[in-house]
Amino acid sequence: MNLITDHPYISIIIIILNSIIKKITRAKHSPLAKVFLFIITIISQACSPFDGPVDKSISDSYYYSKSKSNICYSPMGNWFELGNTKLNADVESFKVLGRDFGKDKNHLYFKTHIIDDEVDVATFYVDDDNYICFDKDHVYRALNYLPHGFTQTNQEKKHLWKIAKANPKTFQKINNDWSKDDKHYFYNYKPVDVDYNSFTIINNNFVKDQNKVYSLKSYELLASSIDPTTAKKINSRYIADKNNVYDFQEYQNGKIVDSLISIPYQNIDDLTILEDKFLLFDNKVIYDAAIIENADASSFQIIQFPYSKDKNYVFYHGDIIEKADPKTFSVFETSYYSKDKNHVFVYGKLLKDADVATFGPINKKHSLLYKDKNHTYRGDQIVENN
Repeated sequence: MNLITDHPYISIIIIILNSIIKKITRAKHSPLAKVFLFIITIISQACSPFDGPVDKSISDSYYYSKSKSNICYSPMGNWFELGNTKLNADVESFKVLGRDFGKDKNHLYFKTHIIDDEVDVATFYVDDDNYICFDKDHVYRALNYLPHGFTQTNQEKKHLWKIAKANPKTFQKINNDWSKDDKHYFYNYKPVDVDYNSFTIINNNFVKDQNKVYSLKSYELLASSIDPTTAKKINSRYIADKNNVYDFQEYQNGKIVDSLISIPYQNIDDLTILEDKFLLFDNKVIYDAAIIENADASSFQIIQFPYSKDKNYVFYHGDIIEKADPKTFSVFETSYYSKDKNHVFVYGKLLKDADVATFGPINKKHSLLYKDKNHTYRGDQIVENN
C-alpha cells in the first residue's frame, strides 16, 4: 500500500477504471457498477495519503500525513485532482484557524503559504464565515477569494487584501457586496465616500445618501442626477424618483456602457410588477428598461418567461413574435419551442416549413430533439430528414 500512497498516479488509473466500468454497465447506478464503485471507494480510502483531518469541524483542507509526521494541505481533501502539499509545519502545535488558515508555534499559514509578514500573528483570527480575517489593527480578505482585478493591483504579491480604513473592532458584513464599520461603508471591500449617517442601500443597482443617488458599478459608485429625497425602491433592479423610473446597466451586449436609463412617468401609484421582470404603468409595459412597443398594459400577462402576451400580440422577451396568435399560443416542455394553431416557433422566430399538427418531442420527457412528419430538429436546425 505504501507504493500506491507514494505514487498518486495510480489513483488516475482508478478513476479511468471507474469511467470504463460505468460505460460497460451503461448506467452508473446499475447493480454491477455499484459493486465496482464500492470496491474502488474502499481502495481509494486505503490509498489516501492522509491519516485524517486536523479539525474537520473547521476545515476540510488540512490533514495529518499518513505517518502523522507532517501537516498536508489538500483542497476539500481531493488529492486525486487538486493535489496534496506538505507544509513542513510543527505537527504538535498546528491548529486550524479557518478553512484555509492554520498556524503552528512558528508560522501562520494561508493554504500552503506562510503569511507572518502580512499580519500581526499574535492577534490574528478568522471570522466565522471563513473569508474575512482580523488582527488588532486591520481587516483582511484573502485575495484568492476576490475577483481578478484585485490581484492585478497586488503589487506586493501578498496573499491578503488589507481593507483600507476598516476598523477591526466594529467591522461587519451587510451582504455580499457591502460591509461597514463605525465610520465607513465599504463596497466590495473598498471604502466609499458617502455621508455615513444618511447612507442607504436601495437595491442591487442603487444606493443613496442625503446628497446623491449613486449607481453601482462593479467596484465604484457613480454619482447621478437622481433626486435623493424622493428616490425609492421599485424592486431589486429599478428605482423611481419624483420624475422618472431608473435602471442602471453596466454592460450591454458584452460591452461596458455604464448606462443610466430613465423612463419618465405621469403616475406610478398603480404600478404593477410581473415576476420582477416587467413593469406596468401609464399603459406602458417595460422590459429590460425599454418600453415594449405596441404592448397593451391592460391585457398584458406572462405566459411562461420569456413568453408574454396581450390581446393583440405574443412577445419573446420584449419582441413581438410575428404571426403568433395570442389566443392559441402555447409553449412546449423544451421552452425554446412554441406554437399556435398555424405555426411552430423557435427562439421566438417562425420555424419555417414545420408542420404544427405533427410537431413534438421525439421522446415524451425532456427531449432536446423535436420532429414533425418531415424533419427532425435541434433548436432551429434540421438534423435529419424523416
